[in-house]
Amino acid sequence: MSAMVLKDIENSLRAHIQREETAADQGERTIDSLWNHLCRTARIAEQLGRAEGVDPSTCRLAALFHDAGKFHQGKLHGDSEPEEQHSVKILAGLAQQHVIPEQQVAEISEAILQLYRGDPDPAPLAKVLFDADNLDKLGYLGAANFFVKRGLRGRGISRSFMVQFTVELTYARHAVACMQTEAGRNWARRRAPQTQSFFSSLLDQLREDGLADLVIKELHFDGLLIDAVVPAACSCSRALVPEIWQKEGIKCCKIHLVHACQACDERYEVRFCRPRLASGE
Repeated sequence: MSAMVLKDIENSLRAHIQREETAADQGERTIDSLWNHLCRTARIAEQLGRAEGVDPSTCRLAALFHDAGKFHQGKLHGDSEPEEQHSVKILAGLAQQHVIPEQQVAEISEAILQLYRGDPDPAPLAKVLFDADNLDKLGYLGAANFFVKRGLRGRGISRSFMVQFTVELTYARHAVACMQTEAGRNWARRRAPQTQSFFSSLLDQLREDGLADLVIKELHFDGLLIDAVVPAACSCSRALVPEIWQKEGIKCCKIHLVHACQACDERYEVRFCRPRLASGE
């Protein structure tokens, strides 16, 4: 596929995604958060593809389309159909417009759907796509985008916000074991410590400046180690008691973690998809 054709496809896809994400935001400004994620993921996927012997241009296209259906008709998860199905339909539509080879469309579509289904033996392209998507959330850039995304949702720095660091730290802890390619594991070995160092140092500085006293507690749950970020004590100075459970969701097995005070109504809740471990720890 020529660079010009690929650029035309990307321009059409970007316009579509911008329209739907902006509609979901219900604002007048153009939102580009999802497109930026897809572009970063595409660059990572190209590099992983070269290392793993998978066609880089196919890896790039798969990464660009994998979340294309996230804001279907201007709504996040607005209907019962998985967003991956919408992504595949968008790919099929643009494939006709830009004459993407039928075999390439089929390969990309299957890789995207394999990610949704969590197939036990995914194709090499699906493995590259899975790793690229997760690697975008690691490292200093991943931490920066964590704050950008929360800022777009109107969330400032607060104790209830900072307990969400739990998700980033837990994913970083298990990042290497979650990767499905050797190239992805090598990348994660470099980037995961950056994530852990950033959030740990930020919590240290907040504590030193007297702005917030939060600690990282290691919690064991159903064979998984969770790095829980939680206030050292409740506002009434009592201990916060953890409760953890998990529930199967539409896309993943979701972990629910609540720290609550037994003496007052203060509570902190975190929900996240359980890390999908691809190799033993």
